[in-house]
Amino acid sequence: MLSSADKTADRFLVPSPPKAAQLIVTIYGDIVEPRGGVLWMGDLISLCAGFGVNESLVRTAVSRLVSKGQLVGEREGRRSYYGLTAAAREEYHLAADLFFGPVDGDCGWLLTLCTDPAEQAVLTRNGFVQLSGSIYAASDRPGRPVLGTAFRAQMLEPDDGKLRSMVTAAFQLDGLATDYSAFVSRFADMASGVTDELAPETALLYRLALVHAYREIRLRDPRLPVSALPDNWPGVVARSLFADLYRRLSDQADAYIGQNLLAKHGPLPTAPEAVRDRIATLMSSL
Repeated sequence: MLSSADKTADRFLVPSPPKAAQLIVTIYGDIVEPRGGVLWMGDLISLCAGFGVNESLVRTAVSRLVSKGQLVGEREGRRSYYGLTAAAREEYHLAADLFFGPVDGDCGWLLTLCTDPAEQAVLTRNGFVQLSGSIYAASDRPGRPVLGTAFRAQMLEPDDGKLRSMVTAAFQLDGLATDYSAFVSRFADMASGVTDELAPETALLYRLALVHAYREIRLRDPRLPVSALPDNWPGVVARSLFADLYRRLSDQADAYIGQNLLAKHGPLPTAPEAVRDRIATLMSSL
């Protein structure tokens, strides 16, 4: 159980305390998925308590994640363990590439003429915006759905200021820029308090807070071509701060995981290959 002295990471989260289900997704994505996908319920409750989320809320959220096919429960004696389903592990693994993968490079565009309302809804859930009528556009990134009558396109003059004005409005980049800037302001404060003497359990809470806040913004980022972004795009600074803080927190955080958190057949591994790969990729972007 984390002591009250270590329950400090909540001040880096908005809202605080976070919603239980969203925090559990962060915990499983950061800690559990790269270590086999299973965690003891008691440890999950303790981690959530560090963010002011009580046991009742955790149990209710876990039940809902089970009903949605995200988690599956197992018992070993008096203990309950919850693991990611195969489908959820694949989903979490793909999502991890957004947070821990290489920095987004430049890319082209996907344009589609799509008249079906159901398909239009799929497009908007996957990074497309409506330009005019039935015409939708998105950056040409892996995983985008190809629906309607689709085309790949390149800008003939990628530095055209009109393009930047158009995509800023269409993709609502002003709001996203505000959120990235707020992230930088908030976690620059955290960075000033991260030292080698930081308690391992506190380092883990800090890292979870960092991932939780960055994840919420990153999942809304349309990942536009670099040439189409406004000058001094704050997402670049946010990514650099995220990578640096994650790296600096990970020695202590991973040590705590390996010494204190349990899966069904024993302690979670401290730093398996998947975890080392995440950190190496982040370091390469600094």
